[in-house]
Amino acid sequence: MCMRYVVLVVLFIVQLCADSIIKPVASQNVAPLKGQAFFDFYIKDKPKGIVRDFYIWQYLNENQLNSQQIHTAYALLNAKNPYLNKVLDRLGSKEPMPRDIECSKMDIKRAFKEDEKCLSLASVGKLKLFKTMPKKESIAIADKLANAYPHLSSAIRILSSSQFYQEILQANAVVFTMVYDALSLKEKQRISQQSAIPVIEKLSQQNHQPFFNMLNTAALNAYSTPLKKILLHSDIIQAPHNTLFLLGLNELQFGSKQKALRYMQRVQNSKAQRFFIDRALLWQYLITQNQQFLQEILASNHVNIFSLFAAEKLAQQPNFKIVHSLPSISTQKPPFDATDPYVWQNISSTQLSTTDVAKLTEIIPYFSYQETMPQLAFLMQKINKFTINYFIVPFENLVSWDSREQKSFVLAIARQESHFIPTLISRSFALGMMQIMPAYVKPFAEEMGRNDIEYNDLFQPKIALEMGRHYIRKLQKEYKHPLFVAYAYNGGPTFLRKLLAKEELFLKNRQYEPWLSLELIPYEETRFYGMRVLANYIIYEKYFGGDVNLEKLLQQTLIYPKK
Repeated sequence: MCMRYVVLVVLFIVQLCADSIIKPVASQNVAPLKGQAFFDFYIKDKPKGIVRDFYIWQYLNENQLNSQQIHTAYALLNAKNPYLNKVLDRLGSKEPMPRDIECSKMDIKRAFKEDEKCLSLASVGKLKLFKTMPKKESIAIADKLANAYPHLSSAIRILSSSQFYQEILQANAVVFTMVYDALSLKEKQRISQQSAIPVIEKLSQQNHQPFFNMLNTAALNAYSTPLKKILLHSDIIQAPHNTLFLLGLNELQFGSKQKALRYMQRVQNSKAQRFFIDRALLWQYLITQNQQFLQEILASNHVNIFSLFAAEKLAQQPNFKIVHSLPSISTQKPPFDATDPYVWQNISSTQLSTTDVAKLTEIIPYFSYQETMPQLAFLMQKINKFTINYFIVPFENLVSWDSREQKSFVLAIARQESHFIPTLISRSFALGMMQIMPAYVKPFAEEMGRNDIEYNDLFQPKIALEMGRHYIRKLQKEYKHPLFVAYAYNGGPTFLRKLLAKEELFLKNRQYEPWLSLELIPYEETRFYGMRVLANYIIYEKYFGGDVNLEKLLQQTLIYPKK
């Protein structure tokens, strides 16, 4: 058995190095590397993905580059995000930009002289202009795009028509969404509500996610919009579980409680993750006050605020299982560099990408080290098909905590942000265990008296925890409640400041509060993030000896009077 273990570890390292072109040695600090040296070490010949995209952004952002260097790096991008778009915009004022960026910014009339792809890029973000463009010009553009981009062509034709409010009702879900998004409020009001109801129901069967996003936005809108009115008279059966849920919430606030219950039942009967099924069950309880729904939540094997609430309300033990520590952890160094983001990218996209339990079980020894406890917990979750909840406490002794509550909350954030994986890089380039955005790294480092901190240092657990805690301290000065701190950590303090200033959420004496406000946070990611961090916080508090009452904690969020 020992010989087999050694052979497997050697094979694992060989495959890891071959696949990722990264040697299992400690990462170098990026500070001394600039220009071509940086490109050669961090970008050239490296595997595509988020990690390489991040280093391409850093390369573009921190160096004086010529057009050829920009184009070479740009050609290696896997995907773009706001950080990349911003630096490319800045570079574009000095050097010629890659073709797709140039076309997207091009005047439509000028783009008409280019090929179809360039014309489509110039047109798709400027559809509103076709409402006032001379019809002869817009039809010529639609004709040119007809073969290669039929949906865009159809949208342009409808927007160019004086009968758009009738023609939009003949469109498919793709075209309908493009056209509707380009209309003003007054133009949307011209669309017959009675005629639109069966159209919306039919289009929901075409499974076009941007169409469902449009419905989600309308359902969440606090004001009565034309589409919101249409939805209240529609009965949509086929849609993603979150759309069905928001349609139910829309009915509960502005329409029928019975329809709201039907939508929640559809979510419950869907193939959604347990978090979302428990959420739908919770709302059926809130609407009916029937504790049978709480009993159904109590059977859940998933830790979330709904299962925690059900256990608390019924004064019964929950069904979920929690693991805080992992056995047989070695204190030796793991056989790969746990601080190199390319290594984790390769592991997660190869060895951990399978759902084969036997194959996953075979690689447990590679992660059975103190330093790689997060990776092991991540692996064990997959092996157990997420039926066991891992609330591990890695790296807790690297930091001197101000209080138990602080430790619980920082770990709650880290678990949600990264599963404690030190080298995680998000699609928006948030870095490390605490997912610090690049724009915050230098200012936070200065405030901490650590001007030596570079981006790559965020892949070191101690530095990541210290900087994450520093950010949380800043947020807690403005937002005292852990839920609000979580919202601000994810969505940004400015976002939360503006949202709360409207005094439309977290209202005292409003029915279904505070659960209603939890669901009306406009950003979907931030909405669920707050719920999950709060559940994490409660679990960690209990583990470290605290006692948090969820219902009381939620009631403390109600800070504004009902209008």
